[in-house]
Amino acid sequence: MTSNPHPSRSTASNLRLAPNLDQLSARELVDAVRPTLDQIGVTGEVQFIRHVPKEHRVLVPVTIPGCETLVNIDLLTRTAEITRRDTGIWDALVVLHKSPGPHLTAIRMNWFLFRVWQWLADTTVYLLFFISVSGIYLWVVLRAERRTGLVLLAAGAFSFFGIVYALSH
Repeated sequence: MTSNPHPSRSTASNLRLAPNLDQLSARELVDAVRPTLDQIGVTGEVQFIRHVPKEHRVLVPVTIPGCETLVNIDLLTRTAEITRRDTGIWDALVVLHKSPGPHLTAIRMNWFLFRVWQWLADTTVYLLFFISVSGIYLWVVLRAERRTGLVLLAAGAFSFFGIVYALSH
């Protein structure tokens, strides 16, 4: 899947907006904007929210792996301009890689599927850490099994590089 350089545009009107949208910040602002996003059918992780007071607008970039959506909400007319752009599989991997990290922690993980992804990523890291430490311990303690360990290590390296080769061609 490749990215689509031509974004799709649509508009929505008669939006129900939180009354104090221009006075909120951080997580409270994300929680106040979420019903409006649901109303116009935009799902995903809110990246940040930029309030432009002079123009009475709120800009909300929303991301799901492989797609970026920019919602430009006009607070006076209660309308929204929605711009969707497919970003492709490589950008989706970057989004998934960055999402559990320490970036914008005040508003991150505001979409259920990213919270699930965070849990899976953290569990995988802890599991790999445990397997590594226990493997090193067993390597030191069980000297008779070192030959078997070397064979399994070589088989794992062979299968890893085989998968990388298959995916790259």
